[in-house]
Amino acid sequence: MTVRKTIVLFFIACGRLMAQAPEEDIRGPKPLVEIPQPEKFPVAMLAGVCGGLLLLVLAVMLWRRLARREQARSPMALAYAELAALEKSRSQVSAETFANRAAGAVREYISARFGIAAPQRTTEEFFLHLKNDGPDAIISGADHLKAFLKCCDLAKFAGSELDALQREDLIQAARGFISASSVPSSKSTKP
Repeated sequence: MTVRKTIVLFFIACGRLMAQAPEEDIRGPKPLVEIPQPEKFPVAMLAGVCGGLLLLVLAVMLWRRLARREQARSPMALAYAELAALEKSRSQVSAETFANRAAGAVREYISARFGIAAPQRTTEEFFLHLKNDGPDAIISGADHLKAFLKCCDLAKFAGSELDALQREDLIQAARGFISASSVPSSKSTKP
């Protein structure tokens, strides 16, 4: 075969290919294929819920711990702590406030130690109850307690002033009553 014949055959073959190729090769664009995305895990919401639960658990644990600590303290220890705090601030508070806090500490002690509603009663009501059915520990120190509460009532309701020595005497009287009445007695209703 000659070179000329080979070239002609080549062009003929190319022409046929070109005539057939456009029909097969030219197609319209294919539609887009969407690749499904996996659902995103709500990390922020999960972290918020977990953090909230953790804070709630910590708050409950702290509350229980403080409640146990408060319950573990005896009425005598609580009263002494209140009187010590009052003694530190005795010159900074008015006579009425001082008397209120001193009487409140003793009345709360009586309420917690003996189960008598001393904080809700007036001094007269309280002593009337003691006369009828009070514990021996309180009855034995009733005269000192009555003098203490009357002095507190004078400062609270009559506006009498308390000097530094009177304030110290009130604190010592409260401590004396608490320590004298802290000994368990056979007639006390609640330990």
